[in-house]
This record gives sequence, C-alpha cells and structure tokens, in this order.
Amino acid sequence: MKYPISETFYSIIGEGQHTGQAAFFIRLAGCNLNCDFCDTDYQEKFQMTPEELLEQASQYQSRIVVITGGEPCIHSLKPLVNLFKKEFRIHLETNGSLLLDTYDLDWIAASPKSKKVDAFFLKYASEVKFLCGIPGWEEMLEKFLPIVKGHKWLMPIADGLTLNQNNIKMAVDYCLKNPQVKFCLQAHKVIGVK
Repeated sequence: MKYPISETFYSIIGEGQHTGQAAFFIRLAGCNLNCDFCDTDYQEKFQMTPEELLEQASQYQSRIVVITGGEPCIHSLKPLVNLFKKEFRIHLETNGSLLLDTYDLDWIAASPKSKKVDAFFLKYASEVKFLCGIPGWEEMLEKFLPIVKGHKWLMPIADGLTLNQNNIKMAVDYCLKNPQVKFCLQAHKVIGVK
C-alpha cells in the first residue's frame, strides 16, 4: 500500500499542548473540505509506503510522528499507525469532520473548520484548536465548547505567513472573557519553520 504524500519534514510542533517539541511530520494529500482560508498545500507530490515513511522518520531523534493533511482521515491509516506504533508516539491532526476508525493513537488534535464536525472528535480529542477569524468562529465555539473534554485552544489564523493582528486581538479578548479557553499562537509561523 502507498499513501499519497504532500510532504514529509522534521520540525518543531507549532500549535497546541506540544508546542516546541520536535517531531516528524507526514502530510497526507487530499482533503474533504475546500476552505477559502486554508494556508496548507495538501496536493499529492509523491507516494510512499508505510515502510518507506518509517525508514525516513527513523533518521531523526524524535520519537513523535504527526500525521496531518489536508485531512488524513480520508485515508485508511491503520497500516501506517500499526507500523509506527512500535517505535513512535503517534499524533493525529484532523479537521474532525470524518468518523475516525479505531486506531491506537497517542494524541488527537481536532481543528474544526466548519460546523460539520463529528461529535466523537470534540468529545474524545486530546485537544481542540478553534480558529479565530474564520466565518462563524464565535458561533462554532459556543456550540461546541460544552462537548470538548480535552484542552481547548483559540488560535488566530494568519494571512499566509503573516500574523493577522485583528484576529490576534479578537482571540485574546475572547480568552480573557472565557478563561476555560487557552490562547494559542501558531509558533511555527512566528519562528519561520514548517
């Protein structure tokens, strides 16, 4: 089996609870949403087997792998997870709109982009990163916050690689009024890494 890959890279986790930790990223190609504000190139560039991905990831010191996209849950992740689980902690980054098969994941980060979110992700995700600045973001927060059991973050979306000061101000103001939600800046954009 081969996975459609947009890119693989070794970098620092830039968002959420694990910000600052080194990890190997697997960005799978494709997405089930078509968000106007998306800043990620998730087009297929090449294909790799789980074994090839493991060999590449094993060249680095970190034992964390982040499976991201686009939307990784449009693919069957079981072969990839089963192979990596022997040596790595596995983090999944998802938009939360698709039902997740049962996998042995160490961390699930959901980042809802629309109201089409499966309640499973919000209830069982390790963290949920809401995006400040997308259409309907406040309404989405009010609707979904009561469901979230894990860490709750509000992250101002940037304009590409440029921080959006208006979105930062709105996110800070919201978190000051709602201290159960933590502010999260996209640190990887601030320091200029993937």
